Amino acid sequence: MPETLYKLQPNRTMHLRGFDHFGAAAAMHSAHAGGFQLSGVFRDAADFAVLMLYDADNFFEHPRLKYLPDFNFDGLTLQFDVRYEGLMPLDSRKYPTIDWPFLDIIPETGDPVKIRLSEHAVLIGDPDPVASGEFVFTGDELDAWDRVTLWYQNLAFDYIVPGKVRTVHEFYAADVGTQHSILVADRSYVYVEQAGDGSADVANHLIALVNGTEGPGPADPDVSAASGEQGWQVVLERKLDHGGTVTVSGTGGVYELLHHVKKSTVLNALRDQINTADYEEAATPFSLAAEVTEQGALRISTVEGGYDADFLTLYATWKNDRLRTTKKAVALEGGFSEATHRVTLDFASLGVPRIRKMWLTFAPRLSGGAPYESTEWLAEFTRWQTTGPEEVRRLKVASTGSVRVSSISDACNWQGDWRDIDGFYMDNAARLAETPGTSVTIRYTCLSPHELWLGTALGRTSGAADAELDGTPLPYHMGYLAEDVDVVTRRRLCGLVEPGEHVVKLTRTAGRFVFDFLEAAVPGDVPDPLPPEPRVSPALDYSTDHSYKLPPARILWNLDQLGYTGPMNEYLGVFWWNERVRDGGSAPWRELEFTGGFVGGDAVWLQIDEQVLGKTVFPGETAEGIANHFMYMINSTLVGLRAEADENKLKLISRSAAPAYGGYQISSWVDRTGGSSGWVEGSGSVSAGDMGVWVLDAGTEHALNIAARQWHFDLFSQAAQRGRRLTAAISMELVNPPQEFAARYPDGAPVVTDVGFAGLRSTHCAFRSDVLAYQVKALVEVALLMTEAGLQPDLQCGEFTWWYFTNRSETNAAGGMAYYDSETAQAALAALGRPLHVFTGPDDDPAVNGGADALLVRNRLRDHVTSLMAGVRAAAPGTTFEVLFPYDVNYPVPKGMHQLGGRLNRFVNLPEEWAYPGGGLDRLKLEMLNFGAWSRDLDLVKECLLLPSQLGWPGEKTALMTPIFKGGYPWAREVEAALERGFHCINLWAFDHICLYGLSLGRLGRRASYQG
Repeated sequence: MPETLYKLQPNRTMHLRGFDHFGAAAAMHSAHAGGFQLSGVFRDAADFAVLMLYDADNFFEHPRLKYLPDFNFDGLTLQFDVRYEGLMPLDSRKYPTIDWPFLDIIPETGDPVKIRLSEHAVLIGDPDPVASGEFVFTGDELDAWDRVTLWYQNLAFDYIVPGKVRTVHEFYAADVGTQHSILVADRSYVYVEQAGDGSADVANHLIALVNGTEGPGPADPDVSAASGEQGWQVVLERKLDHGGTVTVSGTGGVYELLHHVKKSTVLNALRDQINTADYEEAATPFSLAAEVTEQGALRISTVEGGYDADFLTLYATWKNDRLRTTKKAVALEGGFSEATHRVTLDFASLGVPRIRKMWLTFAPRLSGGAPYESTEWLAEFTRWQTTGPEEVRRLKVASTGSVRVSSISDACNWQGDWRDIDGFYMDNAARLAETPGTSVTIRYTCLSPHELWLGTALGRTSGAADAELDGTPLPYHMGYLAEDVDVVTRRRLCGLVEPGEHVVKLTRTAGRFVFDFLEAAVPGDVPDPLPPEPRVSPALDYSTDHSYKLPPARILWNLDQLGYTGPMNEYLGVFWWNERVRDGGSAPWRELEFTGGFVGGDAVWLQIDEQVLGKTVFPGETAEGIANHFMYMINSTLVGLRAEADENKLKLISRSAAPAYGGYQISSWVDRTGGSSGWVEGSGSVSAGDMGVWVLDAGTEHALNIAARQWHFDLFSQAAQRGRRLTAAISMELVNPPQEFAARYPDGAPVVTDVGFAGLRSTHCAFRSDVLAYQVKALVEVALLMTEAGLQPDLQCGEFTWWYFTNRSETNAAGGMAYYDSETAQAALAALGRPLHVFTGPDDDPAVNGGADALLVRNRLRDHVTSLMAGVRAAAPGTTFEVLFPYDVNYPVPKGMHQLGGRLNRFVNLPEEWAYPGGGLDRLKLEMLNFGAWSRDLDLVKECLLLPSQLGWPGEKTALMTPIFKGGYPWAREVEAALERGFHCINLWAFDHICLYGLSLGRLGRRASYQG
């Protein structure tokens, strides 16, 4: 049955656009119609990942499956539930350094649009808990004018004891009958002196009267009395804590006010200040609430929850030790962010009824005042649904009956100055016109009503063309698109065209006009899957867009639809899957120093770009306290810088060495009051730093990072559900491995080659114990993931060979072949009693020194593979293994257009033990990419295909990797020859080329005019 595609369909039309920095990793996986997950790891504060929800100009899929560009979202509503772990929450109040709070939309026309997700989200589960902390106070002996202040940013919650809480009165004995009194408010306590009373006796009787232990009355409700330091002294002290006053006096004394202030009064007053502060006016990151605990502490909490509530630190200052807190600073704790939100997006109501692209951005959570640490993260999307009219939701493809005419077709008649170009075009070929009047006329026949679509490239320098259908002008084609890199895509030239033969003429009128193909498209659903080909399947390379950027469900659906049901080969690649760690690098920083004597009333200011931060100075505050103030403030507020304080010095450190985190301008000043000499030194610029190098981390628990593990488990599960055999491969090449891993030439230089992506270079590794240990760890992980997914563990040693080329040249006489790593050198000394012979080129005679040197090299390869298989099978019994043998670079004599191969290469890279039954190997897979794709020598390819049988391998245990990456190469003839020789499996290198070049799906590789 034909299948209908829909916009915003996770397992069919969505993909990961990528992630920033080589240390990061991300993957979209576990995709189905109702949801998906993203997993990854961020290792730098500037990392981010981008998920494409929709791209009208779909980069992926074979033309048979690629939906026609469709911009209509009028009437559609997207709703989903989402939960983040380890990411900036979509409702965080932090400044968005990148677009993590937004849905980014590029309309069909007009300016980009940002939709803040939190404004269209409701909380449905696991609300973010608040952060809190407690201040414990000492204050049992507080007295007049004692002061304590709690600081939150530049908000001061301040309390000063307003006056006396105790007073001392002195009483002296006089004559019998003398009245001695204490007056509290309107209450008198009178003692009549008796015979024999001394001054202490008078004082003690008055104390007893006030306290209610003598006389008829109760204890005074406001005041308690106690003996002073001298016997004739009475200490009167407030009894309550409500903050009011009471008058007291003694015989013949003056009236005084005692203030009902205790430690609890201070706590209650600070609590009330905190609970009534205007946090919006103060522009603090969180509002606060406070309560006095049963234990008599002041507990302060954020009103809102969130992980970044833990970034807040409150600190205390005090006048003296009578009234103070036990800790100078309290960092709030307990904040967390893993809430589930339901997001609803009505595109018409949002003002974007027509959309070309839209995406979500994921960013690492800030780390407060600490350096960012490598963090694994998850974004989980559930209840994903798009509602609206069926015809708007639905995507259409050029379905059965469609006709496509490419630039290499004889149906094209060219006029004027056309230039051939290659790239991601049909058949890897297109033509470019840049001069006026250049035209192409295409004659085609389509037997169904159809639309006309032009395959072309759009971009900032793309031009325009006039179009005619059977002599009638069509709408003007404009190729401009606000993209820095050209987008290879389709644009509709006209709507319904009647069946029959037609002529289309395209004439370049401006700019760069690219003709890729003309398509008579019969819009419809995806056609029925092609008949299965059980011995052929495209290879997947996790390093390429068509693998790691797609959810495995989309990849396997592609293969199902295209009829590729043969055993799969998936190559982990040379970079994205590894755990990595930064080597070297440094974040930029600038140090400020607070000097001189600050006095109460000073105001200290820092300006960081446009952000101004301040500190009001209270009496007694020190330069060290001011430095700490700004540290707490910066770490709870800013997203680009963090701070560290050391005594009176403050270091401002960029959170990342990425260029976007450099160039901050720091200025400072002090508004002084009388007697102040306070100052701040060190203003200036924080320039960009050095990111360092992200090197493979061989010492971690896992060899595969979290993104690679989750993606591969999903891939293996998808294959298991279909009963597909899948062989997972690693090679001897890695990007930025530990230096000791490298294979080395005689001059000590490592073997490195350009990857062709982001300036990365790949290192060919040596057959050494540390490399072996890492490979065993990696392949054990892969085998166990396969087992867990219900798949038979099946692994490949991909091109496990010594490096093929010499670095010897006229200018480097010390060069040679790459057999001279330290372990191989030690093994040669031990086995031969001398250094290994210096082999200078791939065609050197392996029989030198009786063949002992070449044999030692070959046996190290053999033993490495044998030990690798044993190590993996010890952890994952039943794992099957194959070796991918590149026969072009190991041909016995130099052959092909690049004269690859040679006697030495053939000897050291093909151990005798790999002849059937293979010394523990279960299969042999052959490739000769250069002889086929580059040299195009089918006779030589067919000769190479004899090697497995010459080694005794039966066809059912023999496979082939066939190149399809060179436009025009008749790869299907190589496939046909291998099938005729009985090879049980052919893997086409690689899946992305089949899609991007629109390669034919027929066994013989003939281009099909009809796509259905």
